[in-house]
Amino acid sequence: MLPLLQLGKSSLASQAFVKGLIQGAIYAGVVIALLFLCLLPLIVKHIRKKQAKKAAAIRAKNSSKVRASQELEMSLKPEEPGKPIVTTFSESHILEKQDKRAS
Repeated sequence: MLPLLQLGKSSLASQAFVKGLIQGAIYAGVVIALLFLCLLPLIVKHIRKKQAKKAAAIRAKNSSKVRASQELEMSLKPEEPGKPIVTTFSESHILEKQDKRAS
């Protein structure tokens, strides 16, 4: 009779252990999910900062290339005294009218 009693207790103990193990795994999953959801805005902010720094570096590199090519282009144009080197269409049209009136 004693072995039957021990067999019943061990199966009851193993069932309780398995139930506790499953319950612990579920609680751990819930805790990890909540931590992830709380930290998600910080993670996104960090990633966006990295992307913004990369984009700023690329823009700075491209603008320096554009500036260098514009300076080279400007240096190749002959300078005329009294006239700006770079003018828009409307500015050049106004300047031509003023020159005609002055002449």
